[in-house]
Amino acid sequence: MLIETRAMGFDLTDAIRMHVENRIESALGHYSRWVLKVTARLEDINADRGGVDKRCGLVIAIRGHGVLAAEAMDRDLYAAIDEAARRARKLVVRPIRRQMQQQRKSGHRHQNPIMPAFG
Repeated sequence: MLIETRAMGFDLTDAIRMHVENRIESALGHYSRWVLKVTARLEDINADRGGVDKRCGLVIAIRGHGVLAAEAMDRDLYAAIDEAARRARKLVVRPIRRQMQQQRKSGHRHQNPIMPAFG
């Protein structure tokens, strides 16, 4: 799973980048064989004026399911990242579980999309 982080209007520190990567890995790691790429866009909307203005937007590309998006805002950027990752997990789980259930019902064995099955 490729994770790309972009900061809009402020410098991206290693600590913030690592927090984004850790939260996304924690939230989506179990589904990493389906998740192709996650782009995190971090913004400080009001800059120095304060308020609930830290935004984390996540765009998730899922194999066979297109693109999904999750977003969260908070006074604290780290909290916004955490909430966006939780929302992303909920969005990603639904279509993947639905696909897995359909495969079980139809009797098809799940194959790793990266490694072909040898029989």
